[in-house]
Amino acid sequence: MFKKKILKNKLLFFLLIIYTLYSIFLYTNNLYIYFLNPLFWLSFLIFYHHDLKLHMKKETFITLIIAIIFLILYIASGFIWGFNKSPYNHTLINLFKNLWKVILPIYGMEILRYELIKSNKKHFSIVVLITVIIIISKINFKALFLSHNIIFLHYFISIIVPIIAQNILFTYLSLNLHYEIAIIIRLFDEVPIYFLAIIPYYNWFINGAFAIIKILIIYYIFKYFIFGKKTIKCFTNLNLILYPVTIIISILLVLFMLGLFNYQPIAIMSNSMNPTFKRGDVVIYKKKENILPGDIIVFKYENQLIVHRVISINEYYVTKGDANNTVDYMKIKKEDIKGVYQFHIKYLGYLSIWLNEFFTKESNYT
Repeated sequence: MFKKKILKNKLLFFLLIIYTLYSIFLYTNNLYIYFLNPLFWLSFLIFYHHDLKLHMKKETFITLIIAIIFLILYIASGFIWGFNKSPYNHTLINLFKNLWKVILPIYGMEILRYELIKSNKKHFSIVVLITVIIIISKINFKALFLSHNIIFLHYFISIIVPIIAQNILFTYLSLNLHYEIAIIIRLFDEVPIYFLAIIPYYNWFINGAFAIIKILIIYYIFKYFIFGKKTIKCFTNLNLILYPVTIIISILLVLFMLGLFNYQPIAIMSNSMNPTFKRGDVVIYKKKENILPGDIIVFKYENQLIVHRVISINEYYVTKGDANNTVDYMKIKKEDIKGVYQFHIKYLGYLSIWLNEFFTKESNYT
């Protein structure tokens, strides 16, 4: 019996390696996406002979509630960030094709992950290795390495970081629960987008930040309200990774808000740039040398940061608020310019505005 278990464990690990290798080379290939990958997992599920029925326990019910709440919040967020038309065709045949390419890989991967983690939960290094291999299988390396610096940064924050965090979470859940928990979370994450006619508009920063926040919320809900004091050795070791990851992400967000990176934030205090952005929004700007007419710049004038559009450039930079009727009277030099507008996040700046007005009783002119 013991030898049979060892053999099964090795076969599953070998299967994961094979899947990861062909995923790296065929990640964006349509034949892989719509045929090879689903067929691979269908074969695995057929020959594995595993019970696919959900075990309706308290944890499963709580997971369903959490997943539904996050789905509702995702749809509702479109009323804040705006909506885009769905890029997917909603004909019956296309819905079937999209479900075929998504659902089978979700079921297969989470069952494979669960069986490997369960068989090796006393060996922390093996659990980490399994998680790393799964993470590698989900990354589009072609897009990663062929992109220039800015696209790389966007892809890393919006895609890579959430993939890493999500798979650490699923490893954590596999150590303590059944595979169905991860399946439910992934189904509610990855399937609805194919049914929605319109989807919320997220830029790369919002997408990455929301994904991390969601993962951390799920982690702490399970840790403190479901698992309680129950723990295992490998689970304790995993916390040694999860806590530093949480702390590092928090520190990076604080440093970003303090303006210590190439991208920096500023809260908008007035409606002078309406409708491009409004009071209470946070503008993210980037240091840039080559500034052209039409660019929205952040510049310093009399110890205040102002965010207006460049109308023309001569000896000085001539600026104007989109909502204003006249150009600005300030003579702006190149050394006054702090950066160029990249994107904005709605409503995030109100806390900064309220605190500023509470302590100074005056607001910046923007």
